[in-house]
Amino acid sequence: MKFRTMLLASAAVMFTSSAFAADITNPFFLPTQGKFLSDTSVEYSRAKMDLGAQLGEVVGKDIYANETLTFGLTDNLAIVGSIGNTFDYDKDDELNNDHNFDYMLGVKYNHNFGKVLTQVGVSYWTMDPRSWYGTSGEGDEYDTNRWEKELGGYVQVGYDMGCFTPYTYFSVDSNIDKANREQNYTWFIGAHKMFDKVALDGGFRYAFGDEDMGNGQGDAHEEAWFVEASADYYVKDNFTLGIYGDYYLGGTGHEDVDYDYTIGLNAKVLF
Repeated sequence: MKFRTMLLASAAVMFTSSAFAADITNPFFLPTQGKFLSDTSVEYSRAKMDLGAQLGEVVGKDIYANETLTFGLTDNLAIVGSIGNTFDYDKDDELNNDHNFDYMLGVKYNHNFGKVLTQVGVSYWTMDPRSWYGTSGEGDEYDTNRWEKELGGYVQVGYDMGCFTPYTYFSVDSNIDKANREQNYTWFIGAHKMFDKVALDGGFRYAFGDEDMGNGQGDAHEEAWFVEASADYYVKDNFTLGIYGDYYLGGTGHEDVDYDYTIGLNAKVLF
């Protein structure tokens, strides 16, 4: 009986360890039923554009913080919600204050075909322009009388090669609050690699879409290529600290961009 009890205890310990040994930084990871995944991040973005002799060089800087919570409804289905804030880094720029919130609510679903991994998701994103720009922008491009709203969706496919996962995703975001219904698309191809206590992720992102130029000028087609990467360290099996970033490589409609990059820090906790 003592030997049987010892075997059962050992099995329980192994099960508990494997439950927490999941790679929570993997792009296909979803918390199992009843579990939460918290993803807290803060990032700094900087871009420099040369607008010619009249306007000269313009440098834009942003600090953005975000908290995202994902809750497992089942082992393959989760709801996700987030709140973010863009801080008024330059006190003389166009933002109204330091409380410029945006909100997102969505659903994610996983389904695996052997080693082929798939994930689909939909989301609703919104923000109140009045919290960003005040009321001085009423009637102009900010349309501050109403909340801005977007619907988004994506499809992600990968192949599980053990501790290495090449993957790709395609996403679309559409503004549903304006008459022109601007749509922006993103295609990413990259890979995720898990080591003992470190997870690496990287690849190339292609973004394209039509932007409303306003004042009756119609839409302008824009394209941009970025390289992006991240590294996460497992402090515990259910807690990681990471660094991530991207860098603008070029694209049509962006000829005047000297540089454009983002660097951020994040922490993930599974509980």
